[in-house]
Amino acid sequence: MGFDNRFDNQVWLVSGASSGIGLKTAQALLAGGARVAFAARSVERLRPLVAASAAGARQAAAVPLDVTSDASVHGAVRAVLDAFGRIDGLINMAGNGGLVRRWDAAEASHLREMFAVHVFGAERMVHAVLPTMRRQGSGTIVNIASAVAWVPMPGAAAYSAAKAAVVSWSAALRAELQGSGIDVRVFAPPHTRTDAGVRWPLPLPRIFEPEWVAGQLVRSLQQRAPLTIPGGNRSLLWLQRLSPALASRVMNRIGFTALERVGARPAGEA
Repeated sequence: MGFDNRFDNQVWLVSGASSGIGLKTAQALLAGGARVAFAARSVERLRPLVAASAAGARQAAAVPLDVTSDASVHGAVRAVLDAFGRIDGLINMAGNGGLVRRWDAAEASHLREMFAVHVFGAERMVHAVLPTMRRQGSGTIVNIASAVAWVPMPGAAAYSAAKAAVVSWSAALRAELQGSGIDVRVFAPPHTRTDAGVRWPLPLPRIFEPEWVAGQLVRSLQQRAPLTIPGGNRSLLWLQRLSPALASRVMNRIGFTALERVGARPAGEA
């Protein structure tokens, strides 16, 4: 990917690293010279991936991590510190959007589950790494958003709400940490060909490959922009600023078409 030696001597913790964008991001950081903790719930799935990725002097570790558990999060951070001695970067990639479905047809727990992973899971991870980053006087935290954080999509009400919360929290946290040496970024991937992404049959001209998206994320780490939106979704955000009603119509068409494709009907309809 062309990142050789850009991340020498840095230690990065990547959650959700067993597949998709998380896996490709961890591999790209490793290729750039970083020492990388591949973290996910299934350490058995991680171990062969780490063994295949680690080469030469580059170092990687497989770390079990459930971001919904305080004990698991603190255990994962301790494992990274025991292995590498520091944490220079955290990428909160864990989570997915679930299925495209109407909010009133989903389980009553669906909204809470989206927040448990995307919002409270990311918050739990940041709480766990901040003491180390403060002692170091440096660190980078990357939280993951989506275009639906700014322009909500029918069929993804809970996911839209969770990602909107991530965006607001990240902006406030970035401001609070100004001057500490700790930077907070937001990265909003486009629609991507992951296991979760293919469950969203969106009427879009392109679905991006995880390797390309991971490359954009790692490139963004070399810049200072607080927000990176690759793949064309930035135009939707500009439209939302110029004409919120028009942006909503565009996203409503996308969402309702996806709902039709999965055969979703309003609750109570046959």
